[in-house]
Amino acid sequence: MKIALIATAAQHEELMDRIVEVLCPDPGHDGPCPIPWGMHSVNGESLSRRERKALLTEIKETNWGPDEAEGGEETEG
Repeated sequence: MKIALIATAAQHEELMDRIVEVLCPDPGHDGPCPIPWGMHSVNGESLSRRERKALLTEIKETNWGPDEAEGGEETEG
């Protein structure tokens, strides 16, 4: 799963915590998780200019505004 987003450091940490809650049946357990999974995140500023531009394009294309429908068309009502 890939999640592309623009977030503050606090929003990023909150999202990571929420994802852990979804992936792990008991986030407070001792030792390794009984369900194998892993997660990492990348700060966009660590990417090359080309990679950063591609990421921002992906975010723009997949996150419509509240008045937009798929394909960029506005919805009625």
